[in-house]
Amino acid sequence: MTHLDARPLMFVVSGPSGSGKGTALRFLTERSLLRRIPTYTTRLPREHEIPGVDYHFVPEDEFFRLHSEGTIFEYTRTYAASYYGSPSSLLEVTDTDPLLTELDPSGFVRVRTASKRRVIGIFVTTTSEDELRHRLVLRGQQGEAAQRLRIRTDQLTWAWMYDYVLLNDDRDLFFRDLETVVRSEIIRTEGARRMLELKVESNPTLKEQSQAPPGI
Repeated sequence: MTHLDARPLMFVVSGPSGSGKGTALRFLTERSLLRRIPTYTTRLPREHEIPGVDYHFVPEDEFFRLHSEGTIFEYTRTYAASYYGSPSSLLEVTDTDPLLTELDPSGFVRVRTASKRRVIGIFVTTTSEDELRHRLVLRGQQGEAAQRLRIRTDQLTWAWMYDYVLLNDDRDLFFRDLETVVRSEIIRTEGARRMLELKVESNPTLKEQSQAPPGI
């Protein structure tokens, strides 16, 4: 890989429960900045979640059938005994639209390693554990708070692998940061693509290679 990496983009959002992953995903899709690819899960939909938009909600037997068929590339199991799986479509490039998906850190690493797209990782978190605990209480998950906070600690050890770590303490600032990250990466990719096009145009040998039929 060179600094002129014009591969189509895929943005992956990760972070602990209550950090604002869902908020980030809704903002980026509602602004029509990115096209979201939902992942698979065996858990039931929560209030306001839309099947086929937030997740593909499937029973466990169908989940493992999809995995054996190759529709689901990789999966993990949460402490609540639910499975989450990444669609194999995340690995392929069928168009140049920038994509958006939500993955846990292990899924992010696997997809980034295998995808033909340039994968940009955004880790979302809060400054304090107290703020995260407060959000879990508001979501009615106070009974799970201790477990989820332990998971937050584990996930924070993965944060250094992401391209960006964004704090969701101030909503307006958080949205500005999200949009800045996405637009900057899109501009970078479009610039790299144009520079590679100019390189081909100025080099007759490369131009001939780019016009040759596949396999020639």
